[in-house]
Amino acid sequence: MITLNFGCLFSDRIEALLTGRLKVEGVHLAISCHEAQGLFRQVLQQQSFDMAELSMGSHIAAVAAGRRDYVALPVFLSRSFRHSNLYIRSDAGINRPQDLASKRIGLVDFQQTAALWLRGLLADDYGVARESIDWVTGGLLKPVLTDRMAMDLPEGIRVARSPETLDSLLASGAIDALISPTAPPCFTQGLAPVTRLWPDPRAEEAAWYAREQVLPIMHVLVVKRALIEAHPDLRGTLQVAFEQALALALDDLAQRDFPKVAIAWLQQQAAEQQATMGQIWTYGLEPNRAVLERMLRYARADGLIARDMAVEELFA
Repeated sequence: MITLNFGCLFSDRIEALLTGRLKVEGVHLAISCHEAQGLFRQVLQQQSFDMAELSMGSHIAAVAAGRRDYVALPVFLSRSFRHSNLYIRSDAGINRPQDLASKRIGLVDFQQTAALWLRGLLADDYGVARESIDWVTGGLLKPVLTDRMAMDLPEGIRVARSPETLDSLLASGAIDALISPTAPPCFTQGLAPVTRLWPDPRAEEAAWYAREQVLPIMHVLVVKRALIEAHPDLRGTLQVAFEQALALALDDLAQRDFPKVAIAWLQQQAAEQQATMGQIWTYGLEPNRAVLERMLRYARADGLIARDMAVEELFA
């Protein structure tokens, strides 16, 4: 029996492992749940966990930089549409996505996966070049003065880190827009003229999915390379365990007669999603090859990787 210190976000995808409902053969998981930004920095800067949930954008950048601390498994613990995460100043002359060109846009880290996806769709769907924007990085609610991981971006990509918080920058008008999975207080509390770029983001996301057939990957499972090398069967054992945990989570959504989260019509919404989109939450490389290839294309255009990469390299 080996013990693995596992750092992750809480979700129904790991609930069965967290509660002990599901055991991993030959492995004791010491699970601790964290908030995303702190977790990712601990993984990238201190290698604090034997196994962890990691930003897919950061993992792509780490592999491209030759980092070999961790091996990724094709277990995608977080996936999300991101149209709802782009906030704008309503007085900044932004009336359509194309108006973001030449603006100042805030984000937590340039390698943040939500930002990678939004930069990609803005370029693909609206012709907004990454090089046309001044990117400003910083902490959302408290100052963050360093990147998760050092980056060597092309000269045409302009990124500056601010000692101010992104919320305060947006509230004051020092930035024109913000990419953030967490809604900034200046928006939620009505403290500034801030709105979402797309007034009905769910409709935009549904239309985008109907066209692209993609549920964006956000996070990936990584395991210390030394452990994989010392225990050759560990990769397969963990892959099976996390697939079983996902299956239990999906089964619960479909069959439990009480909601697992505080949403009154959770079962009905899950059934509607299944009827319209099918089984969109999948693990494994082949079922996700197209979405991973898209992420690598976006990362290449962003300058996060300096050459074209094969999907297999992300899991080698």
